[in-house]
Amino acid sequence: MTEQPSRVLGAVLAGGQSSRFGSDKSAAEWQGGSLLSHSVRALFAECDDVVVCGGFHEDIPQSAVRLQDIPERGLGPLGGLCAALTHARDRGFDAVLSVPVDAHPVPDGLLGRLAGSGPAALHRHWLFGFWPSDLAEALEEHLKAGNRSVLSWIEACGARMVDYAGREIVNVNTPAALDALEKTSALGAAADVYGAYELDFETGQAEEATRIVPVEVPVAIEYNGIGYAVMMATPTDLEDFVTGFSLSEGLARQNEIGEVSLFETGGGWIARANLPASSVPRVAERARSRVSESGCGICGIDSIAAALAPLQPVAAQPRAGHAAVNRALSGMRSHQELGRATGAAHAAAFCSFDGKIMLLREDVGRHNALDKLIGALDRQGVDHEQGFVLLSARCSQELVEKTVRCGIPMLVTISAPSTLAIQRAREGRLTLLTLARSDTALVMNDPHGLFPRRRRPAKD
Repeated sequence: MTEQPSRVLGAVLAGGQSSRFGSDKSAAEWQGGSLLSHSVRALFAECDDVVVCGGFHEDIPQSAVRLQDIPERGLGPLGGLCAALTHARDRGFDAVLSVPVDAHPVPDGLLGRLAGSGPAALHRHWLFGFWPSDLAEALEEHLKAGNRSVLSWIEACGARMVDYAGREIVNVNTPAALDALEKTSALGAAADVYGAYELDFETGQAEEATRIVPVEVPVAIEYNGIGYAVMMATPTDLEDFVTGFSLSEGLARQNEIGEVSLFETGGGWIARANLPASSVPRVAERARSRVSESGCGICGIDSIAAALAPLQPVAAQPRAGHAAVNRALSGMRSHQELGRATGAAHAAAFCSFDGKIMLLREDVGRHNALDKLIGALDRQGVDHEQGFVLLSARCSQELVEKTVRCGIPMLVTISAPSTLAIQRAREGRLTLLTLARSDTALVMNDPHGLFPRRRRPAKD
């Protein structure tokens, strides 16, 4: 276990101009309190004292002290961090734990995640950082040399980049993002909100956006101590789900199902219930079949671990721009013979990097359509790495995993993703576009920076 520093100063970086938000973000309300109050409260739970760096919101919660940028005002978040480091060094603090005022929720146990040898920052959320106080002079010189980029400072001081797999952190840069965060809070475990980029096919520019996404996790169902199935589900009303699943599977009749016990573990849930003795032979036969088919454990934690087995990241890099995606979308319908005739079939297309549809397969099942496409690529000797997949379906975790395992570098779907689909795309370094329409698409994961993002004001 990493040894914690003896004295840590918490610093809320609140010096942005809030130009896109339209008013002071620090004072914006979320869950009955200002964004600033949430940040200060989170830091006081882990730090010996807290300062607020920059900003102009008058109501500073819990007696936190306000500091102005060093070496001068208007230097963005690094000016605020420099002020915090100077304050910490001069008052005997060992380190600064920084959080931005406009990124929420603040991860639990942030100090424990970041503290260690030297400076550190959360991957993709660099302003959540741990900074030894003896870096104060180095950061001031860095700023005096004209360097204001947070990434330039991370590189200059050799900060560790720490992966974070907890609840998604939302950058509250617009009222729409705050509204999405508030709605997600009301939905509880059913949804999360993810940062994305809306890609405009006409301009080729991607602008920051937020998307409320349904949560998807593995639920391992056990009957009478025997593992029966692992289902991907939204983790709400799970007692109802297990009861209804048992009835619809024909394992029991009404009022024959015992109390459902739920346990959260390993990235998913275990649901346990007792069925009548007459149901046990069928459950046991199902368990024996699954063991012979998969060769892996099927109960509890083992089954959840199997469902979330690590993915080998895709090695290839896609080379398809916005025009190629738009071309593929425009041409897909003409290849969907079964879909046009029935209105009841999914399609999976393999597209070249210039957007030409090379192969397309259809099926009533979206997973089947993708499996057929992958099989056709293999049987016809088409290089999986030299194109991308376009699906007429919702983006689920299984579709992402199939694409990654086959080494295809990019997936485009016409409908929305689940949380687990996004997480698995990140793990597999899969470029993922969803909600693809005639004019726009949402870029949910772009590990290679394929789609240029519209630059935002430096002081925001």
